[in-house]
Amino acid sequence: MTSWFTYLFEVTVCQIIFYLVFIGFFRTLSFSQINRGFLLSSTVISFIIPIISIPFWNTSSSGISLVFTNLENLENTLAAPVTTADGSVQSTNWLMTILCIIYLTGLFLYILKFYRGIYKILALVKSNEVNEYDGIKTIYLKSGPLFFAFLNYVFINKDKLNISKEEFLQVFDHEKVHIQQRHTLDNLLMELTILICWFNPILRFMKKELNNVHEFHADQIARSTGDVESYSRLILQLSSNKEQQQYLTHQFSMNSIKKRIIMLNKTKSSKSALLRYIMIVPCLALLLAVFSFTQKSSGNEKFVTTESTSQNIGSITWKGNTLYSDEYLSEYMGIKKGDNFNEEAINNKLGYRPEGGDLAGLYMDQGYLFFRVDIRKVNNQGNVDLTFEMYEGDIVRIGKVFITGNNRVATPEIVKMIDLKTGDLFSRSKLIASQRKIADSGLFDPEKLNPNLIPSIEDKTVDIEFQVQER
Repeated sequence: MTSWFTYLFEVTVCQIIFYLVFIGFFRTLSFSQINRGFLLSSTVISFIIPIISIPFWNTSSSGISLVFTNLENLENTLAAPVTTADGSVQSTNWLMTILCIIYLTGLFLYILKFYRGIYKILALVKSNEVNEYDGIKTIYLKSGPLFFAFLNYVFINKDKLNISKEEFLQVFDHEKVHIQQRHTLDNLLMELTILICWFNPILRFMKKELNNVHEFHADQIARSTGDVESYSRLILQLSSNKEQQQYLTHQFSMNSIKKRIIMLNKTKSSKSALLRYIMIVPCLALLLAVFSFTQKSSGNEKFVTTESTSQNIGSITWKGNTLYSDEYLSEYMGIKKGDNFNEEAINNKLGYRPEGGDLAGLYMDQGYLFFRVDIRKVNNQGNVDLTFEMYEGDIVRIGKVFITGNNRVATPEIVKMIDLKTGDLFSRSKLIASQRKIADSGLFDPEKLNPNLIPSIEDKTVDIEFQVQER
């Protein structure tokens, strides 16, 4: 579940960045359909970027050996042991349990709200006669807003309708645009997004901006049969309706009256303004760099031997992985079905390598300090089926970083050599680099330089003590 919350956090950051780009560069432009496409596509892309893995960078290739010993024992101290009814022992993460309860409660409440909204609209369809006007299914109501559209239906409160026939046609044309452009589907997509990320208030602003774009586009088409001034007066006249609104529908008398009138009277944006949309490129590049670029496999040792062997790799199964896909992990390990089986190369890739490139290093550099993997090999008609059983564990951040054993060298001078700071994600490569810098300073005995990892059970942090001995 930790990985799910990490994923949602990254999705939320993407949504915020996209929203800020829209507000800063695109909102005032009159290209309604392009703005609509940006808001919808950015909403979807926000869910895709965090799950993309693009091998892009390499780890440094030198360093002093730093062996993490007794990691399983250290891992066990991070969780509070609980004895089950059958006498077995399991660990409980209370913070994660509380977060899960809060998230699932919010999810349930938003599902209930979404269901009630759909139910109310369907009840209106079932309880009222459906007519057809100008090729559009029309339902006349006795209460509610004057006009609103949902899917293929236009709902009209005929009792409160006090406008001329020409004005009626303009309003109907407005709602007809919503139906023809399938704006309801846009709203449903945004509602499903809000349902999943209900804790992110930015999504409600994004939906509001999307609805504004819908209204701007519908207004431009509907007012084509009359002048701007009369259509603006019509918007003001119908905005006085105070009936309760359906949040899943498009209503003519919505709140953003001032913005709609401004856009009606606004000069159409010049073609040169389209250049602003180039900002999408650096925005995407930034988000991909932050969330999708991952470490390349060193590629030096494939599990393909130069000599022919009697066994090949059969199936490759990954279990327990959530951070990286099966395909990425197989590519990182340099294996594929049909390769000659080389157990020594497999163990070498899974074993600790201070220069990086091992599987544990891939995870530990992302904060997964307690990562471990076990491999099972099964002979299957001359082939070897491989199953990698992984335990990712929780993401761990750095707590305190302190030095012991120094007398002549000031502690701040040593701290400057350490790449890990309080609040950073734990990174094995940074820990190795820090140890190397301290050793290369020539002030301490490299053989007596030992990092000591001290976990904190409650807040999922690890304090790092650098034990040094001066020369």
